[in-house]
Amino acid sequence: MISIAGWWRHLRLRLTGKELILTGKCRQCGACCRRLQLEQSRRWLRSRRAFRRLVDDHPEFNRFEICGRDNQGLLVFNCTMLDENNRCRDYDHRPQLCRDFPHKGIFFCGGALPPGCGYRVTEGISFAAHLRKARKKNGSRP
Repeated sequence: MISIAGWWRHLRLRLTGKELILTGKCRQCGACCRRLQLEQSRRWLRSRRAFRRLVDDHPEFNRFEICGRDNQGLLVFNCTMLDENNRCRDYDHRPQLCRDFPHKGIFFCGGALPPGCGYRVTEGISFAAHLRKARKKNGSRP
């Protein structure tokens, strides 16, 4: 679900012709597996009952356990598959949520990369956009 700040960020990017660019690589700090939030049907989970429904619909989410709430009352989760070396004990069967991390969408819903994460997000013009612009200027086909 997009936040007001995320909506503004999206609008600013569109107006400036920029996009979010992800760089870096995983440092295996395990921070992305701790204190995360989950959503179902485009709504952040706020109740244990909603979490049980998510697990009923998608059993792969059973790997997460509720560890508290954030300051907005949203449930916060830890992954139970994280080992002592910050590696996933079930890497080949991890949910799509984990496979897609870091997804640019988190920056439009008020999220951020965890501290110590090896990934970085910046705003800029991608190489592909520069290439399209150069081809258009030279009359080449994309």
